[in-house]
Amino acid sequence: MKIAFGSCISRRIFPKQPVWDDIAQENPDYLFLLGDQIYMDYFPTLGAPAGWTLQAFRDYMVGEYEAQWSEPHFSKLVTRLNAGGARRVHGTWDDHDFAWNNAPGRLVPQDKKDVARALFCSRMGIKPAGAGVQYSTLLKHEGQTVGKAIFLDTRWYRDVEADNHELLGEEQFKFLQKELEDTHALTIICAGTPMRATGKGWMAYKRDYQRAMNLIGDRKVIFLSGDIHENAFLPPSGGTRLYEIISSGVAIKKFAFAGTRRNYGILDWSPEATHVKLVDKRGSVAYRIDNERFEFEEVE
Repeated sequence: MKIAFGSCISRRIFPKQPVWDDIAQENPDYLFLLGDQIYMDYFPTLGAPAGWTLQAFRDYMVGEYEAQWSEPHFSKLVTRLNAGGARRVHGTWDDHDFAWNNAPGRLVPQDKKDVARALFCSRMGIKPAGAGVQYSTLLKHEGQTVGKAIFLDTRWYRDVEADNHELLGEEQFKFLQKELEDTHALTIICAGTPMRATGKGWMAYKRDYQRAMNLIGDRKVIFLSGDIHENAFLPPSGGTRLYEIISSGVAIKKFAFAGTRRNYGILDWSPEATHVKLVDKRGSVAYRIDNERFEFEEVE
């Protein structure tokens, strides 16, 4: 079973996105979109949607979704994966497709949050398990259920950064606890905000981060995220068995005026091992995770 994953896509910056053809050639069974599928703002107008009327906010977001979902290479891949009523394109959001740069949900007006949620759910074809956009889906391999992907929302409930402030919110913690009660050969948790891959992320909310780690416990978990316009592979630490794997920058720049990206990831699962490939413009790096021992090695 093969999952392609990535984040950070802007049709305005990259009107042509042939990278989706490269991803299609990997022949994935699923595509996971991990935040910033559109950009409501970008340098030098970061934060501008905060001052827009509700109608202007809605109109701009609709236009951004229509532009990205009609990009020929992207549209072809999405149509193929969702053919025949199957839903194999999944995802969550981050700041730029939730509201605006670095927006915590606690500071975004409810009417704009409601617009963003409705449009996101419509595009992704999901029915969330709560006020935000959290949900889960079972993963199939050769007709059998082998895993579960849990998509978390790190924007809707979010407060400003502080050790004892909320990131996930009480409702979402209850959701996560329930979802982790099932046992599968493969458990994936996805979120728009990385845990450890930056100096901020989940670790800027120490109470919620530790609570999440306590819930995960010694389960074998692969955490997928985006946001940082770079790829990263972080092995387990702190007594957990959680791999953090980041792919960010499918069609965006590292910085406003430089650093073109074409980053994506491939997770290829079999009963014996999970192979991970992270691709960027320079080439690729690959890892093999032994599913029994849950130890990894870098491979050619």
